[in-house]
Amino acid sequence: MRMTTALFLLALAVPASAHDKWWNGKEVDPDTRRYCCGDNDIKHLTREEVKVVPGGYRLADTGETVPQERAQPSPDGEFWVFRWGAPVKTQCFFAPVQSM
Repeated sequence: MRMTTALFLLALAVPASAHDKWWNGKEVDPDTRRYCCGDNDIKHLTREEVKVVPGGYRLADTGETVPQERAQPSPDGEFWVFRWGAPVKTQCFFAPVQSM
């Protein structure tokens, strides 16, 4: 029992070998390596809410610019942002491939 618990805790502490996935297969930010999180943290952004700017993306709802290297390919061709934390900030950003 102790060995199983120790192995589980060790697995949590070891970084993912695949750089775009967390140990459990969930998406992580390519720059910060932070876990994107869940359904309560995601927001869909329309194409009107995102402007492609030199070096990244300007998000109209917050005014922030997400650097190009933090953008991940969107699985459905839409813009998505995951925000959480205290203070709340962008943890992951997904953009359509054609805009990347």
